[in-house]
Amino acid sequence: MKPRVRNIIIIIVIAIVVVAAHIVRRNATMRGLECSVVYDGKDDGANLVLLDANDVDSLVLNAYPSLLATDIKDVDRKGIQSFLQHHPYVLSANVSMTTGGKLRIEVEQRMPVVRLFYQDNEYYLSHQGTCMPLSAKHYCHVLVGSTLWEEPLLKNAWALNLSDTSMHRKPTSPMKIWVLAKFLHDNPQYGELFDQVVVADKGDLVLVPKLGSLTVVVGDTTQLDKKFSNLKSFLNQGIDKVGWDTYSSISLKYNNQVVCTRKKQ
Repeated sequence: MKPRVRNIIIIIVIAIVVVAAHIVRRNATMRGLECSVVYDGKDDGANLVLLDANDVDSLVLNAYPSLLATDIKDVDRKGIQSFLQHHPYVLSANVSMTTGGKLRIEVEQRMPVVRLFYQDNEYYLSHQGTCMPLSAKHYCHVLVGSTLWEEPLLKNAWALNLSDTSMHRKPTSPMKIWVLAKFLHDNPQYGELFDQVVVADKGDLVLVPKLGSLTVVVGDTTQLDKKFSNLKSFLNQGIDKVGWDTYSSISLKYNNQVVCTRKKQ
């Protein structure tokens, strides 16, 4: 047999085997799920987990109870992906099939930046400005926010998107808290100093540090980089020497200044 003819026959045989394997695979039954969750672009949630791989597995199987008995060709991958993307904890989802016949589900979780106490309810606000319900299974170690001013939120809080400024005539308390919390999340060198934020009676944002009994008055959400850079410089210049309890408050709200109020003796 001529080499050219032999090569053509080999190619045809390989093509037949591949097509046959594909047909067999499509008509085979699902062999399970392979779920993974990414947090802030990382595999480790670092105490910010609201959803893990087991949770994703349960969500999908509860919504599609006959999934594991479904032939691969009949699996509604787009439907499963859409279902997951509508979950309040999910930023994005990708659903595909492995060569071994498992459904691979890759999810990126929305990152909570603050736990908001508002109008007798509690929410997590995500980095994207959406409301997320608390989890019965997981607890996130994030900034805690509250306000003395309670402007009405949407009737359906889960439809709230604080990043959409067209929804607000002026910055509301939840929006102020979210902007500051997002900044502190993105700048952990500052964020790790605080565990609580309050919108005070004059509308000022006030932070409560993890150490000491003083408060840090931020004011509004303008020039946050500059305000916290000034705070860092002040802290480096000696508050550790005199102690956090020397002052009752530190104000960053005045332009390019750090104003301290000493405790009354």
